[in-house]
Amino acid sequence: MTPKLILALILTVAVLAAWVRLVLWRRDAPASPLWRFAVLMGLQPVWAALLFLGFFPPDLPVAGGTLTVLTANAPRTAAASGGQIVALPEAVVPGVERAPDLGTALRQYPDVRRIRVLGDGLSARDRDAAGGLAVDFTPTAPRPGLISLTPPARVAPGMRFQTGGQVAGLPGAVVELVDPAGRVTDSQTADADGRFTVSGTARAAGLVTFGLRLKDAGGKVVEQADVPIRIDAETAPRLLILAGAPGPEVKYLRRWATDAGFTVNTQMSAGGGIQLGDPAIALNPATLRQFDVAVIDDRSWPGARPAVLAAVREGLGLVLRTSGPLDGGARASWRSLGFALNGTDALSPIALPPAADAAIARTRSGIGSADAPADADLGGEPVIPELSRLAAVPGGADAVPLIRDAGGSTLSAWRAVGLGRVAVFTGIDSYGLTLTGHSALYGDWWSGMLATVARPSAGAPVVTGPAWVGDRLTLCGLSPNARVQSPGGAVTTLIPDPAAGGCAGLWPASSGWHLLRTAGANNAEQVSPIYVQLADRLPGIKAARDRDATLMLGRTPVAAATGEGRTQPGPAWPWLLAWLLAGAGLWWFERSNLGRAVPKPEPQ
Repeated sequence: MTPKLILALILTVAVLAAWVRLVLWRRDAPASPLWRFAVLMGLQPVWAALLFLGFFPPDLPVAGGTLTVLTANAPRTAAASGGQIVALPEAVVPGVERAPDLGTALRQYPDVRRIRVLGDGLSARDRDAAGGLAVDFTPTAPRPGLISLTPPARVAPGMRFQTGGQVAGLPGAVVELVDPAGRVTDSQTADADGRFTVSGTARAAGLVTFGLRLKDAGGKVVEQADVPIRIDAETAPRLLILAGAPGPEVKYLRRWATDAGFTVNTQMSAGGGIQLGDPAIALNPATLRQFDVAVIDDRSWPGARPAVLAAVREGLGLVLRTSGPLDGGARASWRSLGFALNGTDALSPIALPPAADAAIARTRSGIGSADAPADADLGGEPVIPELSRLAAVPGGADAVPLIRDAGGSTLSAWRAVGLGRVAVFTGIDSYGLTLTGHSALYGDWWSGMLATVARPSAGAPVVTGPAWVGDRLTLCGLSPNARVQSPGGAVTTLIPDPAAGGCAGLWPASSGWHLLRTAGANNAEQVSPIYVQLADRLPGIKAARDRDATLMLGRTPVAAATGEGRTQPGPAWPWLLAWLLAGAGLWWFERSNLGRAVPKPEPQ
């Protein structure tokens, strides 16, 4: 029972006891006027109610004020704006009261119901404290540099990967991807919107860090960033290749896939019931579940279609390729999968991009071996092969373009079918790339298609999103014994919050690869790597994150944010004074002769 309820019960019993006493008194003195009895009865609960309100005065609404909060990159002129102003640790504005966090500032100013945020916005440390407040936020202009960067989550050894992002305030900026050995593996000029995509090659399994160099139009390095790459051998798909006849396309695809670490099974028909390649397998649900992706040409598709399509709906990835112009039946088959072919059945040349810089091409080709030197196909002038494709361009209502040539024509597109994905490829002789020194482009095409449609692997959870030293990182879906191992070997045990969906916060103290260790199925330990950036790296991305999150707070309607307004207990002394006066009046009235029948004196 609460003190409030206990006092209410005591006062109720006291009022009832007083009423019983007055009733008994009324029975013994029937000559007393009724109005006097009624006044005495009515003043008892009034006296008790005033005493109760004296101990627990009713809440009164508090008039809310506005607090100006200075964050990172706040203007120095903000100190002269007047009113209540506090600067958080990230703000560099002299002459302003400072607070270690927003929660401390709100405790110092309990009447604040609205905050005005200046600068880049509230960090993860302070956004929870802003809940329930009205937030006015006008973000500053993005600082020149990187404002977004998306590294790949998991890559198989030998596969190509892409890293994309966006640059702000640097027209004509050049972005270079640098491998761990310090060699430039790709270079691209950002487009008009500042977006870019650079690619590299994953080598041996492990955790590696590529570098990203951002240069302005004059070639000056503006910013450098780390691009963490997780190369996981377990993510290499198991590949099934079905072909209606032997040919160079199948030969070079199998060679590339094997070198990339795929487990490959090839089935080719030589006619007359003769099968070439690996030992034949039956196309049924049990065998197809053993593969992650299948590449099937137009001649093998009619016979394989029922079994493979059923497996695709259960998660198998599929790439349909053509070996020449499609007939009406093949076009109808592609159309039944959701792909429309816009154009004729003729063949058209593929527009290839200009040859890459020799140094970049050498880096992308790898270190080579004694049997296949890396520079074997880089001597002399680069050869631009003549490759063909279907003139008909694949499309569809929900088909997503996957590969485009240098002329903008779509070579490959994909769409979801059940739990799996299906892609179509209209290139006829892509193997020509490997014969003319363009094996990197060949790998880009096929690794992009296979990685997009392959069945997702069930590995350890992957933590995405950038993290910085000293910045709060939220980790969710944790087991009770989750822990994080720092690069130096120190282990931190995380305590998941059940009220927050099993999430926990982590404040990394050092940069580099951290290992999140959790309990998986059958209590097997799962390891998820987390890369933590230095505190001063990627300032534009951190500012963009805080800016977007603070803008989301500001979109909350003011009425919903403030509710009915904050209240606090009112003053108690008026109620206690009224109780004292009422008690004194009641005591006087009960003992006075007012309304009481005065007995007449007896005659002498």
